[in-house]
Amino acid sequence: MIIEENEFDKQIDDLLNKEKTARLANNLVETLKVTKQIARLCFDTKQYSKFNELIVSLSKKRGQPKKAQIELVQMAMAELKTLTINQKLEMIDAIMKVCEKKIYLEVEYARCVLMLTQYKEDDNQIADAAKILQEVQVETYGSMDKREKLEFILYQMKIMIKKLDYVRLFIISKKIEPKNIEDDIIADLKIIYYSFLVIYYRHENNYQETAHAYSKILESLHKNRQLEATKVDFNFKIDYNTILENYALYTILSQYSDDKQKQLQNIITTYKYGLEALPNLQQLIQAFLGTELISTEPQTHNIQAAEIFDEGIENNQQRYKDFRRQLIHHNLRIFQIYYDSVYLNRITELIGISTQELEEEICIMMDQKLLNCKIDRIQGIVDYQLKKNENDVLQEWGDNVNKVLNLIDLTSNLIKREEELFL
Repeated sequence: MIIEENEFDKQIDDLLNKEKTARLANNLVETLKVTKQIARLCFDTKQYSKFNELIVSLSKKRGQPKKAQIELVQMAMAELKTLTINQKLEMIDAIMKVCEKKIYLEVEYARCVLMLTQYKEDDNQIADAAKILQEVQVETYGSMDKREKLEFILYQMKIMIKKLDYVRLFIISKKIEPKNIEDDIIADLKIIYYSFLVIYYRHENNYQETAHAYSKILESLHKNRQLEATKVDFNFKIDYNTILENYALYTILSQYSDDKQKQLQNIITTYKYGLEALPNLQQLIQAFLGTELISTEPQTHNIQAAEIFDEGIENNQQRYKDFRRQLIHHNLRIFQIYYDSVYLNRITELIGISTQELEEEICIMMDQKLLNCKIDRIQGIVDYQLKKNENDVLQEWGDNVNKVLNLIDLTSNLIKREEELFL
């Protein structure tokens, strides 16, 4: 439709007069009809700049019905698909001005923010995109669909990773409750969420939490292998064998604890069929669960090709060093099982490390309360049988007395029961 500019202005003025009359008369039906006509006239004549002015001014009119504002914004959102980039950005700006601080337009505001951020991201303006996104608190939007809300928060996390703002990334991740993404319908979003957490914890060298995030991804893949098609940014590979391998290796890298041993045992039992494709990893897990000495040279375990040691992933050298450290720590725990005391040079001979490194690792394990021993440097001995202090001796004596009394009590009860049955 082609209308001369003067004719267009005249028609707009007439419609604005009708809109004012209907609005002041509280005639909702007529107000909605006229506002739609204004929007349609602007769209048909390609007068998008004029529409941007009108939508802002109409939203500020006294007594303007919420329904009329909602209709105008929804029409504008639908028209965005037909516009050029510059026209689209101008209209998005106008829509955001209308929607700002209005609960009944919060969803449309969030969608506009998302579109604007995506354009900023495409233009490599990551700092500006992050600044716009962080001002929107979609977790408080009651009218937004659960999936759309999660996608918005995940996009916020993605932008923070691109900005390398790991502090804010962690803060945003707390907006999502883990129990709220356990639904199988949104399993793909669960995978993306935990993938972003892997990136965060991997940056922080937090092996235990990284392993936990991988376990959640693997849990979903184990239920539905089709989820391997889930697309995650930052070259994050969603492959069953890769995720299983990373889960196991990050568990091994974490500090020794009963929970760690339980996790390794769980991997062996739950994912035994998956481990058949990863025989070297299976042998390594069984070695850590066993009570035998193992080689402290990482290359002898044939896992150098694992993704966690990939040069393209940050801190890969640190992970390699920590893997070797866990091999050493495992062996030192084994010595504690079989020896009351042992010469330092005998340990170095058996596990292939220097005396200085051995002393350093023993000190680290003692500091972490993973070993209970002392080093006699004069004689060159590690003594695992430490002299107990008075409190420890007394406590041990008390525990033994309690055990004896419990056995006497149990025996008395059994004798009494026998007497009642046969007498």
